[in-house]
Amino acid sequence: MERDLLTAAAVMTAAVAGGLAVRRWLLFVMVVDSVSMAPTLAPGRRVPTRRFRHKRRIRRGDVLVFTSPELGRMVVKRVLGLPGEQVVIEATGLIRVNGTPVPEPYVAKPCGPGGTFQVPPGHLLLLGDNRACSSDSRHWKWPYVPATAVRGTAIATRRDRVS
Repeated sequence: MERDLLTAAAVMTAAVAGGLAVRRWLLFVMVVDSVSMAPTLAPGRRVPTRRFRHKRRIRRGDVLVFTSPELGRMVVKRVLGLPGEQVVIEATGLIRVNGTPVPEPYVAKPCGPGGTFQVPPGHLLLLGDNRACSSDSRHWKWPYVPATAVRGTAIATRRDRVS
């Protein structure tokens, strides 16, 4: 009986330690708290997120969880501009990267403020999929998010990546 209790305690301890290790170094869950990523991610949705390792290359279309210097909290947005790129958001909502139109099948209604953005080295331009209701790079005082602010990549949306 005493041996069974010790075995159970050891198993529980290992399970808790394993869970904490996974959360610390591999995965975490982000709860979407706004409509800015709808229809891709609805408010209240729990999104499994792979912790970002700076060895991994960030690609256009990735959905990232990052600490927003502007908002002072973790948020979820999609990568539209990579370091060194010029991103033009036209009044119609069409996005051009270095002059090439970028298809965005995940955006229900392209709208909101436009502009021209020159993404500096080591930074990203990030937008919500629900452009009408998203506080994102287009609205922030400093529109570029340092790559070092990235905490993870949302796993459930990988199929939505664009080239």
